[in-house]
Amino acid sequence: MNKDEILDIVNRKIKEISEEFDFELNTQENLIYVYSEKGTFDSMMLVALLAEIEEELLVNNDIDISLTSDKAMAKNTPFESNLSILSLILDLS
Repeated sequence: MNKDEILDIVNRKIKEISEEFDFELNTQENLIYVYSEKGTFDSMMLVALLAEIEEELLVNNDIDISLTSDKAMAKNTPFESNLSILSLILDLS
């Protein structure tokens, strides 16, 4: 699975969760802000998002990672945007 395919999953899940919780996304070109000062996700939305991404990666792509592991949480602002989540997934896989 390549970087673009993973980014597509992350972006799709971000959009699904924002629609489910009826929130508009803060985007700038290819950057989608998630859980940061510019982001619109609250902690409950973030938990749902991370669970959805982990499940998609495991079930459909056989990638077993934990986005809330100690290694993940040691990163600086790992959930700030779609690109920071992508970077985290690439680091953990």
